[in-house]
Amino acid sequence: MRQRAVVVTVAVHLVLAGTVIAMGVVGTSEWADQTDYHLPVIKQFAEQLPLPELGDYKSATTPGYHLIMATLVRFGIDGVALAFLNALFGATFVGLLTAIVARRASAGVAIAAGCMLGCSPYVLSSSIWLTTDNLASLALLLAAAASLSIADGSARMPIRVGLIASAWATFAVLIRQILIYAAAFPGAAVVARACAQRRMPAPGALFLAGMTLLPAFLVVLAFVALWGGLVPPSFREYHGGGANPVTPVYVLALVAIWGMAAFVTIPGFVRELCTTRMAFLGVLAAMVACIVPSSYIVHVRFGGILWTVASKLPAPFDRSILLVVLAGLGAAALGAYLRLWSRSADIAGRGVGVFALFVLVGMTAAQTANQQCFERYLQPLVVVCCVLAAVGIAGRSMRAWPLVIATIVALGLSAFNVARVGG
Repeated sequence: MRQRAVVVTVAVHLVLAGTVIAMGVVGTSEWADQTDYHLPVIKQFAEQLPLPELGDYKSATTPGYHLIMATLVRFGIDGVALAFLNALFGATFVGLLTAIVARRASAGVAIAAGCMLGCSPYVLSSSIWLTTDNLASLALLLAAAASLSIADGSARMPIRVGLIASAWATFAVLIRQILIYAAAFPGAAVVARACAQRRMPAPGALFLAGMTLLPAFLVVLAFVALWGGLVPPSFREYHGGGANPVTPVYVLALVAIWGMAAFVTIPGFVRELCTTRMAFLGVLAAMVACIVPSSYIVHVRFGGILWTVASKLPAPFDRSILLVVLAGLGAAALGAYLRLWSRSADIAGRGVGVFALFVLVGMTAAQTANQQCFERYLQPLVVVCCVLAAVGIAGRSMRAWPLVIATIVALGLSAFNVARVGG
């Protein structure tokens, strides 16, 4: 049944992506990124192989994705064929999440979760147009999947698992340097396992996990030395201009939408959410969210469907009412989840759940360091983390219908994303 679930979600994603590729849709922001940045870099590297110039190029990311695609171009694969091969990255990303969920929940829940991710306007768009997003997310999820066996206690050889996770994390930073937090996944899994067992993590295990940080960090340091900064010189002003404090607010807002869909699958979640303590937590979080400006500003606070909606609604004193309210709701949702987590008797599931939240925190911290708060960098991993957190403590008792509704919403948003020009 697990294999069938994977086949279904991969097929759905590839049919949707393939249809738009065949239609030759142009004019979207992702198409513009492909046309102005990624495809020129791919062709530049293809001409320069086997010794491409990596000191500066028209992308803000490390060159792993572009080198892979350039190699394909060098072998004569281009145009629509290259686009379809690019779509396989997204399909594999979707299939991997489906397989992870299917292992712990029903096939129906796994299909619904995979389709929700696969129909995401950002996962789908990265399979339609040439961008780094899906390959980067796949590498990140592979590192997380390897670490999950440490978090749930099923790893027979934790050192070997940690090395595998470290290898995938290193691959991830070769695609996007901001994914450096993936190097901490083995350590996060060790701590998650200790949290699940309500004990302190073993110092020896933490030391070994700390050693797995080195390969990814050395890769990033090498590129920092090459570029003279965290991004290539051409993008230093746009992506290297400092932190964006609105990102945690935006992440909580996305949790209120996509995380809620995952958490409602857990029996008892809605009842826990609708309590006085969660209402208080939500109000408190909304007040904290008001500390930072969250109004829509192009090239500072923009880039996504939620940003677009927020730009149409009031933002008194530069505080978006929509984002502040959603951030409060997202915090309450996480609080309700943690209450259920604390009462779960499944030690392995608790390990998975808290590890997923650690990944969410790591992603938020890393993306906060980026000057740009783009929804495309946040939404897919919010979906992944919240689904994994839910399946950790609910397992086969999860209900599929909230994920089905979210899939329909995601499909509608994807249609909107594809149809709009320059959005």
